[in-house]
Amino acid sequence: MSFKVVVLGVGGVGQVCASEVVKKGYLSELVLADISTKSAEKIAKQLRKQTTTPIEVCQVDANNRESVASILDDVDVVLHAGIPEFNYTVMQACIDTKTHYIDMASDSPDDLLKQLEWGDKFKQAGVLGIMGLGCDPGFSNIAARFAADQMDTVKSITILDGDNSDVDYEGFCAYFSPQTAIQECLAKPNYWTAKEGLQYYPTPFANKDEFEFPEPIGWLDCYVVEHEEAVTLGRSIGKGCEHVEFRYALHPDFVNTLKVLSYLGLDSKEPISVGGADVVPRDVVVTTMPKPAELAGKIHGYSCVGANVKGTKAGQNVEMFVYTMANHDEIYEKVGFQATVWQTGVPPVVAVDMIAEGLLTETGCIPPEKIDPVPFFERLQARGMEWYVMKKTSPIIKTA
Repeated sequence: MSFKVVVLGVGGVGQVCASEVVKKGYLSELVLADISTKSAEKIAKQLRKQTTTPIEVCQVDANNRESVASILDDVDVVLHAGIPEFNYTVMQACIDTKTHYIDMASDSPDDLLKQLEWGDKFKQAGVLGIMGLGCDPGFSNIAARFAADQMDTVKSITILDGDNSDVDYEGFCAYFSPQTAIQECLAKPNYWTAKEGLQYYPTPFANKDEFEFPEPIGWLDCYVVEHEEAVTLGRSIGKGCEHVEFRYALHPDFVNTLKVLSYLGLDSKEPISVGGADVVPRDVVVTTMPKPAELAGKIHGYSCVGANVKGTKAGQNVEMFVYTMANHDEIYEKVGFQATVWQTGVPPVVAVDMIAEGLLTETGCIPPEKIDPVPFFERLQARGMEWYVMKKTSPIIKTA
């Protein structure tokens, strides 16, 4: 069997994807591609000691369709682990070369909708595009689908992301893509209602509330933050779902730093002239921050991502929290990565497993919740990413 995979973007998440995909015997060749090949060469050297599968490193500009397409001959799947603003370029290259496509995030809620509108193009090419299959979005969508499948009706879905860790770093940092972290946290937070569809709060850091995560994390302040899940889940799940939102537990220092960046205009993507040179303020900030992969071994605590779904089953109110939890130190000792990038990189590789096994055969563009949760979770667990369910029930109180 010949099955060739490209990992495009070999930062922290891309390195996890590469490390995971080589573990399966179906892989005949792996290509690691990035505009800077330093990290790709490093991880390739490590992986060649663990596998006999050929691993090639290529310099590719993800913002150039021809550059991406040039490495896709006879490739079965592209895992786009780069920044979301290049999604469309990579998608077009995959359509041109009839290659399955998976990314881990969209540039905005509106961009996710636009990506999904490419469904006919993907169908005509005879390939599948999965939009936003990381941990959240991704695992979180499938967790919501799993919970909803156990219910007769669904009232609300809240995606929750919490972390109680400390980091051995003096300064501003993010556990995943700094560009994405700054952008989504400072954007107007989105949510979805059955009556009004996709809606936005007027300012960032909206509707702070406490949520009790499973031990040993406990209670954390969670904010509604711009995210992809609310774009599709309500319509995909149905069953009378009325409300969907994403909540992110943010440390006060992180919130205050972002507010200062916004106040100074340092979150902007628009170039400004500084000493005769054009610079992008956000790029300057990101350059001063450590790359997420560099934080491996320096983060201590737990990361939890899940879907809290409320509904009814057999005449009772039901609330289910379907989640994954990982300890940063344990993950680092086990696989050499910090937990956040590891949790993001494993789910898309599970989708590759399912494509290779013939379990994902449809064409077009889909959000992650369209994937059957049962075989997905079986393979996720087999790769070492555990998932759990907390369930509460109560009688339905009828009022006159």
